[in-house]
Amino acid sequence: MVVAKSLQETIIEQLKTNELVCIPASEEDYLSIASALPFKVEYHANEIITMGLASYLHEKLVITLGSVLYNLLFEKDNFDILGSNSGVSIPKFEGGFYMPDVMVVKDEPIFKENSKAIITNPYIIVEVLSPATSTFDVEYKLPEYKHLESLQQIIYVSPKKVFVSTYVRSENPNIWLNQDFHSLDDTIVVEGASVSLLDIYKKIKFEK
Repeated sequence: MVVAKSLQETIIEQLKTNELVCIPASEEDYLSIASALPFKVEYHANEIITMGLASYLHEKLVITLGSVLYNLLFEKDNFDILGSNSGVSIPKFEGGFYMPDVMVVKDEPIFKENSKAIITNPYIIVEVLSPATSTFDVEYKLPEYKHLESLQQIIYVSPKKVFVSTYVRSENPNIWLNQDFHSLDDTIVVEGASVSLLDIYKKIKFEK
């Protein structure tokens, strides 16, 4: 517990002067503090990674995206929509734990051993990008997400401008189809249904 408390204090202290904090730690250290901190904390390549509390606009988009997916899927009994306090473990990359902003699980969740919070079978993952973590989200997490056998779609959404990027798994599980959208008139397809960017960015006022 002393180590966990020390890590928490170190993270909070470094966030006072850094947008993104990366601290070397063991998997055990990460798991001991992940649920104790009041913001999203991830683990990659033996480092704890966090940007601390998210911005107002970021969280507004997260709630909107969760609502859009809920309205789209809630009548289907085999789908659950989860927020960013649920973690994802990628078995192929032992020691990698991520916390997508929104996650859809199809059928029963499969949990990491000895956990009721870390899931290994997400069906759809949504990430709202931020200046501090966009490189990490796209260059490091995306290739690892693609190794999840259950995952069928990854959606990235920008809070700085109208931009949505989707990756959809093809019939060949190793081939993903990427499409980028830049207009409020565009629609993306989720589980065979159209989702308008106008709905995703409803009431969003971009910072100038």
